Amino acid sequence: MATAPAHAFDVVEAGQPVVTGDPSRVGPPWNHRSTINIPGTETDIAFGGYVKLDMLYDFDYDLGTTTTPYEIMNPDNRTDGRTDFTAYESRLNFRTHTMTDYGRLTTYFEGHFVPDGKFGLRHAYGELNGFLAGQTWTNFQSFVGAPRTLALGDPKGYVFERQAQLRYTQPMGTGNLSFSVEDPDTVIARDDASVADGESQFPDLTVRYEYKRLFALSGVARQLSTNDITSTVDDETTGYGVNAQFNLPFTPMTSLKGTATYGEGIGNYMGNPGNTGHRHAPDVYVNDNNELEAIETRAFGVSLNHNWTDDWVSSVGFSRLDQDMPDSYGEQFKTIDYAFANVIWDVTQRLAVGLEYQNADVEQVNGNSDDASRLQASAIFQF
Repeated sequence: MATAPAHAFDVVEAGQPVVTGDPSRVGPPWNHRSTINIPGTETDIAFGGYVKLDMLYDFDYDLGTTTTPYEIMNPDNRTDGRTDFTAYESRLNFRTHTMTDYGRLTTYFEGHFVPDGKFGLRHAYGELNGFLAGQTWTNFQSFVGAPRTLALGDPKGYVFERQAQLRYTQPMGTGNLSFSVEDPDTVIARDDASVADGESQFPDLTVRYEYKRLFALSGVARQLSTNDITSTVDDETTGYGVNAQFNLPFTPMTSLKGTATYGEGIGNYMGNPGNTGHRHAPDVYVNDNNELEAIETRAFGVSLNHNWTDDWVSSVGFSRLDQDMPDSYGEQFKTIDYAFANVIWDVTQRLAVGLEYQNADVEQVNGNSDDASRLQASAIFQF
């Protein structure tokens, strides 16, 4: 007589709903459908991930594989119309849970093939009793106010970054309070790349409080510096940022979600997938006195999310990312406005298909502005 496999933990069997957020972005371990126990041990293992096909049509500019508005600032990317199919966002992950004398020990590893088809690291961490060590989403970030989209990553204007870090999370009632020290990076405006090299003496410090999946408030403090050994500027300044997100359910089927961010020297926390060094949204620039100046950043995003049925969902949203830079940095962006609208059909609990329209409007410091639109159709097969 067949017996059910033994597990060290309660598991979600294949076919049962486990998604607590968008599975294309809200990762470990929610998109695993089944878990395997290693016989004779207290360790459960699971493989997961998905295969995703993105079918893209760019009307004005080639926006790359990750819908990157910064491509609008490069006239070489202009197009009369361009079709591209890609499966680069497909990903693979691996998770373990082990019962120990100190509680549940979790490890998680995930990678994908964005932006160039080569397998790259997304997450790699271990967790025990509230302590997390490794690389995962920055503690400055939350998904409370994030809409469900087909484009990779949150809309521009949302905090979005993965960092190597050491984090501690403490439950507080029905919420959680988290602290972290994270890998620091001083990202200097592209125009200054030849005169200043980023150097960080201290880690970034973050704190976040999240109440259920309804509200989150976070902050970050940073030291930003350069080194004159390999460049001509040796200076330091401070950076800081605050972020608030909310999820306001109007009805069981409709919700309003949003985010607001303000800070100085937080450009590389503002989501720049595919941009080497994040120099399109830098932390600092070099002023006329050869001193570092932290860049003031303001951002917000709002989306209306509606479930037409149990299987059909739509989101429509608008966001803005704004940075203050002097006139001498004319080719840097001043504002990015981003809008999207989509409809997604969850055909099964492992297959989703959808269509999404995206529009980005970029204004540069020198006053030049242009916009670009993209139509994206996607099919996501989870395993």
